[in-house]
Amino acid sequence: MNFISVNENRVSLSIIIINYNLSDEIRNCLISFFDSLNFDSGIEFEFIIVDNNSPDKKLIKLESEFRDENIHFYYLDQNLGFGKGCNFGASKAKGKYLCFLNPDTIIKEDIFSPILNFMEKDPSVGIVGPKQQIWEPLFDFSAGYSPNLFFEFFNLFGAGVFVEGFLVRMLTRITSKDKLRMNWVLGAAIFICADLFNAINGFDKDYFMFSEEVDLWKRVSERGYKIIYYHRLKIHHIGSVSGKRDYTLYTIRTYSSKNIYISKHYKSFFKFVMKFFLYAQLFSQIIIWTILFPLNSEKSKQKINAFTYLIKNKLLYEHRD
Repeated sequence: MNFISVNENRVSLSIIIINYNLSDEIRNCLISFFDSLNFDSGIEFEFIIVDNNSPDKKLIKLESEFRDENIHFYYLDQNLGFGKGCNFGASKAKGKYLCFLNPDTIIKEDIFSPILNFMEKDPSVGIVGPKQQIWEPLFDFSAGYSPNLFFEFFNLFGAGVFVEGFLVRMLTRITSKDKLRMNWVLGAAIFICADLFNAINGFDKDYFMFSEEVDLWKRVSERGYKIIYYHRLKIHHIGSVSGKRDYTLYTIRTYSSKNIYISKHYKSFFKFVMKFFLYAQLFSQIIIWTILFPLNSEKSKQKINAFTYLIKNKLLYEHRD
């Protein structure tokens, strides 16, 4: 299923938000956007809000509250997942540039004008992302490096993401530059030229949720474009709102998507080693969450159930509504 198309009569920027039972968060996001946007910048924008067949059906009320010719709501009859939902939104967009924005983000400063100006001046830039989750003093989870054995080893102890986050944090503190070239930026707020997004057929449809952004970054990089982390610009990203409602499903989707990525982008012996570490992490995480069970029994139970499911099903998961 391919939704990608090129739409004429363009505006400067199309901001695409995918909803699944997060209409309250989208409302806060929209309010923060209009409070922070520099209207003197001359940016012509539109919002494309795509509902992935949310059971709560609350987005309709939000649509009645935000009646504007620049805010468009679309309702799908099935949950396509994040990537294909974004592809659908992109097919309806008129922007020269696309911004894929998570519902659980709060805009506290105008990040849009400087990012678009930067991308206009440098056609070698493929993707740009701002700093997110700015309350972490020692870690920066907004950007990082390609998946590799170094971080996968630390992930045996649940620490890989923190090692990577610490290294990125140190890098941003010692550099005098406000932008850094990285292998990926966090997908909660990303900017890409619509023509480039269309040229690579958007997000890979094989991912339902998670890792589709890293896959996109890799395909953009392979075409010779740069991935830029604009760490001087900041947004507030709450993070994992849906995941905190169901740790089991969140964990299953995370690891099964990672398995898809490894299968697609690694070959022969290196693929074998990466998958070995991935399976080893399942067993090590069961041990870790068993130890943590007295501290948080409900979360531990869900995590253990997820890792057990992944082992039994060989890291495969098929989404069903």
